[in-house]
Amino acid sequence: MKKEHDVRIDRTKLHPWLNYKLTVLLKKCAKKKIYLIITEGFRTKEHQDELYAQGRTKPGKIVTNSKGSNYASQHMWGIAFDIAIKYKKDLYDPATIKKVAKIAKKIGLAWGGDWKSFVDTPHFYLPKWGSTATELKRIYKTPDIFKKSWKKIVTRDKGLLLWKATSKLTGSHLRIPKGAKVEVLFVSSKSWYAKVCYKNKVGHVNKKYLK
Repeated sequence: MKKEHDVRIDRTKLHPWLNYKLTVLLKKCAKKKIYLIITEGFRTKEHQDELYAQGRTKPGKIVTNSKGSNYASQHMWGIAFDIAIKYKKDLYDPATIKKVAKIAKKIGLAWGGDWKSFVDTPHFYLPKWGSTATELKRIYKTPDIFKKSWKKIVTRDKGLLLWKATSKLTGSHLRIPKGAKVEVLFVSSKSWYAKVCYKNKVGHVNKKYLK
């Protein structure tokens, strides 16, 4: 039987940068013969409130300290996913999850297992906005407003070259036409570029021509 990962979430609801890193993580884990179940991704307010009630007003153990009504969970912002280990009797085998965490941190993800107050070993997230949703709430107020930043339109009349790397000496994939919509993976605060995805190609464009 061919072994493979089991992704049980709607990946289109993840931040594009997280979705990209999830693809990388799955590939690297498979090379190590580690296969994952992606159990949680984006959560609605209703789903988050249901999880918050567990162990409080509903049966079960407490699994989160974040209410849906205050947008406190990283899942509600699309910047986190949870895992289990496939083909293991213990779906949350500590040794295997630590191996996954080591791989994840090498590709720029952060791990809930490093948290001090509420250790969450199945949890992985984008660290750009810190270990909580506080900074996201300060900047964007709500997840819906945040999601509007995930896609931008090319405004330059002659379009934009999608460079393979931040050094333009490496060449480009293609030219993105004016008016085209791109997925924004990352915007550098210190340099000229935004990392974007267009037609399944990932590269770098001049951020000042995105709106």
